[in-house]
Amino acid sequence: MSLVIRPCHDGGLTALRALARDPSLAREFEPLQTDAGFDDLMGDPHLPRELRWIAWLDGTPAGFCFCFLAPTHVGSFAMARLGVVEPFRRRGVATALLAATCAAIEPIRERHGLRELSVSAWEANPAAEAFATRHGFRHARDFWRMERPRGPVGTPVWPAGVSLRIFDGSEPALLDFNDAYNRAFAEHYHFMRTTPEETRAVVVQSHFRADGVALAYRDAACVGFCRNARFGEAGEVAVIGTVPEARAIGLGRALLRWGVAWLQDDDASPIYLMVDGENEGALRLYRSEGFQVARTRHHWSRPVTGT
Repeated sequence: MSLVIRPCHDGGLTALRALARDPSLAREFEPLQTDAGFDDLMGDPHLPRELRWIAWLDGTPAGFCFCFLAPTHVGSFAMARLGVVEPFRRRGVATALLAATCAAIEPIRERHGLRELSVSAWEANPAAEAFATRHGFRHARDFWRMERPRGPVGTPVWPAGVSLRIFDGSEPALLDFNDAYNRAFAEHYHFMRTTPEETRAVVVQSHFRADGVALAYRDAACVGFCRNARFGEAGEVAVIGTVPEARAIGLGRALLRWGVAWLQDDDASPIYLMVDGENEGALRLYRSEGFQVARTRHHWSRPVTGT
């Protein structure tokens, strides 16, 4: 048996695309099932090209790994996404891909303040859980995919003094969006700090719809936002948040209703969002607006300590 791990340069993306769309991996890698979704994810500003690999077993593509490098509160964390197609599982392919990932992040560990490596999988996946445990990962968090059936949506009620603006693509709007995002999520688990340059990269991606982004202002300051995204037939309330001083006034509910209505008007089905399973406030809000847990994604982590 000949197992070779090779870097996945741009010329290798065709093989990675085909692997991700194998029936045994399609559910796990749902965003990669459309060409636009694949291109957007491979172009993500937090996914370095040098952190992509393809495993070849006896000359046949057998699996892949790509690894996000996400700056956070202090330093950064890495999130590895591994996939091995069914005929090649239990033959050491995933272990070899993980080893390649660890070898690649070690030289950049100190420069990026890299403290943690994470892997994840949709429930139920006993093989993924066993793999994570065997390689020293411990369960860290669950994230829920919540879905809402199509139907009547409550009218957004904007708090006093708050006005809504649709994202116009201007530099001031982009800077407001970036700043409000960083402030809204600064205390969240696995907060991914963004720069204006990274936000500019997002707004040119295929799934980005300027008319699907609402910015809420109070006293000329952006205090909340909702960004919707389309992936094929499905629609996602992709990012929604309020800054600390604009919470508990009904702004989050108004933004959520705006987002759901926009997606319904755009004929999205299903309509979904992702939420940290320990964010009780968000869970109560989403349930009260008709969302229910459809799937659970487990996250496992281990510290990056160097060799």
